[in-house]
Amino acid sequence: MIKSWRVGLAGMAMIAVAGCASPAGETPAAAGPNACINPTQIQKQEIVSDQEIRFVMNNGDVWTNRLKRECQGLKFEGGFTWDVRGTRVCANEQIITVLNAGNTCSLGEFTKSAAS
Repeated sequence: MIKSWRVGLAGMAMIAVAGCASPAGETPAAAGPNACINPTQIQKQEIVSDQEIRFVMNNGDVWTNRLKRECQGLKFEGGFTWDVRGTRVCANEQIITVLNAGNTCSLGEFTKSAAS
């Protein structure tokens, strides 16, 4: 079953993509090209720029995704949609679509910052 979710600056999303090995409910222990996050644990997200999205998790961890390339209109439109499956959003595997503009872009690697 595929679900489509809309994610905006004011919104919280419960979204995921299959294919990553971390158990449900946990966030990845390491960043990089194979890291995944559990979108049901996203507390909030911030679109920093046309190439960077920051996800704050329920446990306070902050994961930043640097898209593979600049995604024109992402910051201006303030949100994106994505089709998801399973319980993970994984680095280098997820496609997003910019709200209103319709541009599609690929997530890149996740990096973890210290808990807030």
